[in-house]
Amino acid sequence: MTKVQPRADIRLRSDLVLLSLDGDFVVFSEKAQCLVGLNASAAFVLRELHAGTPHSELAHAIVSEGLAAPEEAERWVTTAIEALGSYGMLADGGTLTAAPMGTLAEDPRLEAWLMASMPRYAPFEPVKEKRYRLLGCCVAIRFAHLAQVRLVDAAIGHLATEDPSSPSTVIDIRAATLRNGHLRSDVYRDEKPVGFAPRLSMLGPVVKSAVWQSAVNSHDFLFYIHAGVVGAGESCVLLPAAAGSGKSSLTVALIHRGFRYFSDEVALIERATFRVPPMPLAMCVKSTGWDLMSRYYPEISALPVHRREDDKVVRYIPPPAGAALQPAAPVSHIIFPRFVSDVPTELRPIARSEALGRLMGECLALRQRLDQANVSELLRWISAIEVYALDFSSLEEGAELIAQIVQESAKT
Repeated sequence: MTKVQPRADIRLRSDLVLLSLDGDFVVFSEKAQCLVGLNASAAFVLRELHAGTPHSELAHAIVSEGLAAPEEAERWVTTAIEALGSYGMLADGGTLTAAPMGTLAEDPRLEAWLMASMPRYAPFEPVKEKRYRLLGCCVAIRFAHLAQVRLVDAAIGHLATEDPSSPSTVIDIRAATLRNGHLRSDVYRDEKPVGFAPRLSMLGPVVKSAVWQSAVNSHDFLFYIHAGVVGAGESCVLLPAAAGSGKSSLTVALIHRGFRYFSDEVALIERATFRVPPMPLAMCVKSTGWDLMSRYYPEISALPVHRREDDKVVRYIPPPAGAALQPAAPVSHIIFPRFVSDVPTELRPIARSEALGRLMGECLALRQRLDQANVSELLRWISAIEVYALDFSSLEEGAELIAQIVQESAKT
């Protein structure tokens, strides 16, 4: 590790640390909790600045290295400096929004709104009580109306358990019939409001969210990554991507090729071991994907319809039996999927520095602060993982390419 000495002309952050990963640079700021893999141009500029090259001579250095023509070099420097600033690497630059620390806390503004929009919690006599287990967290749910049970079980019924031990969390669902005839459900977790459903079709997503948040917050993880996860042999494959990338559909396609289901949206990287436990939430399929998913799950048309808070209409497909009983697994591959219509389906290797930057871009929470010690562990971890980007227009072709590279890796 090499401390970056600040230069007066561009005012680099004084706490930056350069780390080598496969010959590329990763830059870390503990103060800003920012970890970034640099592209070629930004990495070259930062290396030159670190070596003492004045800002005014950067364009000449780029030309001397044969990286750009003289007429392009100044623009390249400007673009690279702007990128470094956007990553928070300059003393007067912006900083990336760091992932939230600790637990998956609710937005304080949302909590205040819920307090104003929901009745204060009051005990009631439940008509039914059931327990559900996820990641070792046992959640007791007390229902005020029997109609609520069917919609909740459509989302999390596969997690039901007969465990007689004391629950880690208690969720109470009150009920009230509105003037329009709909049943309103107010949801409380440990007597605190977490959401409400103006009609039954909106209840499942609210309760599902409350359960997985409780499970994640009770688990000892280092990183919470937005990703699909499938098991292959004794390892697992991560598919980190933003919403709308096709990762859930790709996860389903891989399951039907013999991969084991871990999750279609959550990857928890455990502290110390960097293993990923199964988080077998039901697979959420938006209405736009029902026809596509029917080729894998013909029964999807018979599943209850739910409406999420973002007004998306979805159905939940229960995961394969036994998905929750799998042990945590080491990561063998990280593949960043992106659905793009009308392009050839292509799986290509990428630099691990780029993969690390993309992975941190999908990190939604950190359980502890990053420091040089755990960042070094993170780099050692990812240096042993195969990393790829997948652009796909054909779901079957994308899944086939992933299956091929995983099988080839297993032979070596």
